[in-house]
Amino acid sequence: MLRLVNVLAAEGFTTDTDDQEWQTYGERIYRREEKISLARGETIFILTEVPDINEKIIRQAVDGVSNTYRAKSPSQKALSVLQSTTVYLCLISRSETPYGETLNDYITRQGGATIIPIIILPEINQVLYPNLEEKVGSIRPRVEYFQYLLGERRTTVNMHRQTVQAFYVSAALLLLLIVAVGFSLFAH
Repeated sequence: MLRLVNVLAAEGFTTDTDDQEWQTYGERIYRREEKISLARGETIFILTEVPDINEKIIRQAVDGVSNTYRAKSPSQKALSVLQSTTVYLCLISRSETPYGETLNDYITRQGGATIIPIIILPEINQVLYPNLEEKVGSIRPRVEYFQYLLGERRTTVNMHRQTVQAFYVSAALLLLLIVAVGFSLFAH
């Protein structure tokens, strides 16, 4: 845990909570603003202590975070296709029982935010993230970025590269569609 917190600080993430609030409430939020093509976004790490890990706790935590970070204003909703906010929901439990279920079903992409649950069990030195073989697209680089922060990968990862590429492909398809509609209107 301490290593993750130190790496987040070194990577430019900031927090508004102090150690006293961490001890009292069991939650600390680190954030960093991101500039992604035309949109502004942010990368957020929510470190939350939970007594135990089970499906109900994971689902409730993901649902709560999804409601908090989804696009609310019209401009945010218009740019939500970029999925410009990445939220790592790190559930930390002092349990000594390994968690063996996959987290892929809990990944949420909603209203401009991508929520990725991660389970950290410091007592048995286990970190569990979604299975990369089953996830493609913009989730894989986001999980690989987390692995980079933990020192499990040597090279840094541009987690927004595929998001920007998808935006340009979508813009090109939209332009082609507009040209085709315009051509068909003038052809008759």
